[in-house]
Amino acid sequence: MPAPDPEPIVQALAVAVAGDFQRGLSLLQPLVDAGPQSTYALLCALAETASKEARDAHGPDTWFGLDVQGPGGQADISVLPPPLQFAARFVTARANRDRATAHALFWAVAGPSDRDGTDALADAITAVFEMAVAAAEHIVLEQRRKRERPGPP
Repeated sequence: MPAPDPEPIVQALAVAVAGDFQRGLSLLQPLVDAGPQSTYALLCALAETASKEARDAHGPDTWFGLDVQGPGGQADISVLPPPLQFAARFVTARANRDRATAHALFWAVAGPSDRDGTDALADAITAVFEMAVAAAEHIVLEQRRKRERPGPP
């Protein structure tokens, strides 16, 4: 599958990190409008952003799991709203390089959403975008700290 043009994704993330989340999200709409292949590629790119620091901090053979914490400690992922369940599972599958699971997760949401005209896919995209924006914000903060730190780089 060809990678999506990174420019609109980078632009959307930059706009959202700068404080206009909704406008950033709207910049992704043409990729979604281009169809399921483009939408899946978009989600994969966002998942790569969301998991970048975790993947960089660990070796290539690291397996990532899901750790959901509730008020009483460890919780099942089912306590999360469906869009967050999707985002957590999709980002984790991509971080683990489990393309088959990521693809199945996508179609489990995209197929019914398209067929029934629900907002499930839009909500899932928003949740993955939120994760990517949070990761990008953290990366920006770390880069600023490094620049502001006195001494050699």
